Amino acid sequence: MNEKKPNPGTINVSNKFKPAKPQQEVRRPSAPPGRTPKQRQPRGGNGRNAGNGRKEPFLNPYTFVPAFPREGMTGAFADAAPPGADRLHEDNWTDTIAVRLTVRTPLLLLDTARAYNAQDAEEGHLTYPVLLRDGRPHLPATALKGMLRASYEAITNSRFGVFNGHDERLGWRRVADDARDMKPVRVGKDGKTLEFWEAVKISFYRDKASSRYSPNPRPKHGDRVWVKTKRGKNAEEVTGIKPYSKGRPSPDWKEGYVFVTGQNVETKRDERVFIQQHSHITTKLTSDLRERWDALMEHHRKYEQDIETDGDYEISPHRNTEERRKLAPGTFCWAYEQNGRIEALYPVMIPRELAVASPAETVPSKVEPASHYRELSPADRVFGWVAQDGVGTRPAAYRGRLRISDVTCVTPTSQAVKEFPDGLPLSILAQPKPTQGRFYLSENAAEPHRPIANGTSKNDVHRDPDRALRGRKVYWHHRRAAADAFYWKVPPASAGDPTQQLIDGLLYREYLRPNAPDENSPLTRDKTSFATTGEPQRDKQNRSALGWITKDTEFTFTIGVRDVPEVELGALLWLLTLDGDHYHRLGLGKPLGFGSVHISLEPERTRLHTGAQWAEYYRDLTGELPDSPTETVVRTCVRAFTTAAEQQPGFAEIKRAFLTAAHGSDDLPVHYPRARPKQMQARRTPPNPAGESFAWFTANEKIEKRTIAPGRGRSLPSADASQDQDHDLDVYDEEN
Repeated sequence: MNEKKPNPGTINVSNKFKPAKPQQEVRRPSAPPGRTPKQRQPRGGNGRNAGNGRKEPFLNPYTFVPAFPREGMTGAFADAAPPGADRLHEDNWTDTIAVRLTVRTPLLLLDTARAYNAQDAEEGHLTYPVLLRDGRPHLPATALKGMLRASYEAITNSRFGVFNGHDERLGWRRVADDARDMKPVRVGKDGKTLEFWEAVKISFYRDKASSRYSPNPRPKHGDRVWVKTKRGKNAEEVTGIKPYSKGRPSPDWKEGYVFVTGQNVETKRDERVFIQQHSHITTKLTSDLRERWDALMEHHRKYEQDIETDGDYEISPHRNTEERRKLAPGTFCWAYEQNGRIEALYPVMIPRELAVASPAETVPSKVEPASHYRELSPADRVFGWVAQDGVGTRPAAYRGRLRISDVTCVTPTSQAVKEFPDGLPLSILAQPKPTQGRFYLSENAAEPHRPIANGTSKNDVHRDPDRALRGRKVYWHHRRAAADAFYWKVPPASAGDPTQQLIDGLLYREYLRPNAPDENSPLTRDKTSFATTGEPQRDKQNRSALGWITKDTEFTFTIGVRDVPEVELGALLWLLTLDGDHYHRLGLGKPLGFGSVHISLEPERTRLHTGAQWAEYYRDLTGELPDSPTETVVRTCVRAFTTAAEQQPGFAEIKRAFLTAAHGSDDLPVHYPRARPKQMQARRTPPNPAGESFAWFTANEKIEKRTIAPGRGRSLPSADASQDQDHDLDVYDEEN
């Protein structure tokens, strides 16, 4: 299948990104029966899943264009108030830019106002028609402006336009191995000291446990008791227990307090009894420890009171009981000790913890949204700005100097719209997971383009203060899928589950939700795919579409610019003249491969004039504006932008990351991280109908010998191909 040839009138300037190998169209394999076409072997990188004995690399749907601290930005890239709107400045540009947009992968334009709950779907599952106006596909101008602004922010290293609701520190769960460093303690009577105790296991959630309490009822949290213990396989264990009020049965029984946190893990079988040590050891309960405890409890108080478990396991008391959140005299808890120093106090052995900083505090300096009119970055000055809520500054908004209008679908509707009368059940779109610091944070604040080193401990990922947000999230162009027409053809239901069919030896239809899992068997007989029924999954987790905008559909629109300086206009023109091998991403479902579009500037319909030319025109109203050659104007402005940009910190890394994601990979599939059942024998792991995306992240934190297991602890690689690493991850085997 050949690439569509560009419009002869299209301008392409010298902003090409040259990949490691020339673009090759993916075709149906032509190898003899029983053989598969040879694929390029992925590079071996730090963190390859050597334990699997396989290499199954993939690209995560999103990556980051780094955002560098803006203190060093100069000239047109620095913060400044926009020029006054009282006149057209002599060297600035005004008029209209004509643009043609061509759809490369199906575009989801969904009419959210007409969504409905289909009769054959669960309550809460919405089905969306295609967004039409007057019988033609309707592409809102706001969607185009949002797409262009996001790209413009990225390549000019501008401030974020919006960054609300990220002021609270995020919680993350410590690894189970950290329980070895938890020491049982009690807050002293004065509330200023911690007493070290011993903890012994007491069987609590096993069938045989009830006999130990007969004829007494099962003890409750905080009960004072007498216990008899012996050394078990891995720890001291309770073999007998009596209420304290009954008296000490014999000298070998010890006094203690029952510590119960509930069956908060499905496999949990034991609780603890705290027993005072023979030697009375204490340490200071510092204000830092108390503040850290209070912050964690406030986190639970705000976000986790209403958590539900569907009855599978219990909720830890501190998550919904105010009394268990207090660090009062006599409170028992766990102290996390490292190198002889207590770092924090927790209510359970495997607790949640808070990151050292909130997401807002990890934003690189001066990349946060502008708080004042005088602090506008290039994207704010061109596209507009609204002050964040609560800032109280005046003026609180700026209109910007760019307008998008006349958006028209020039392809006949019969060709532009592919309909699915029964509704196409789309794959689940994963929620953002900012708590996954390995994906969202950089190795250090000064180098946002460098991911956290592979193998870094989970504690260091979240507690190292020298971390920064990596930048702006962008979505990969699904290059391999875009080149394969068969990938986007939905076979009839009689052909089986389309998500379990391997295409071209590399791809699965990631955009579709797998059919319901077979409850009798997780895998097919040959163990090459997941066993599913013929029933599509339509529930609250996903949506259905009645159609999409097809490949090669074309839209035209105009961009009106008013009094835009040369460098700022050059950045916009740079985005509008990317060569045919690079794509912007538009609309819904971008992680699933939807919405790759190519944009080209149409010179014959573009008119750009300087303020000086407009002034001359208005001096003599009988005259005409000069006919400025569009190609010359575009090249001049783009050259001004790239020349100035190359003097800014981080532009080389920004440009490479942006163009790499816009180009996509010739030989890697793009999908969310997933784990592989150990019994599966397929060449590649298909989408799991049960979801379970958490399984990959669990496997990524695997611990061996008290450290991250070899090949695990992978961070999201940089999109920048020049970095000394791969940009792919690997499918892991499921962990028990």
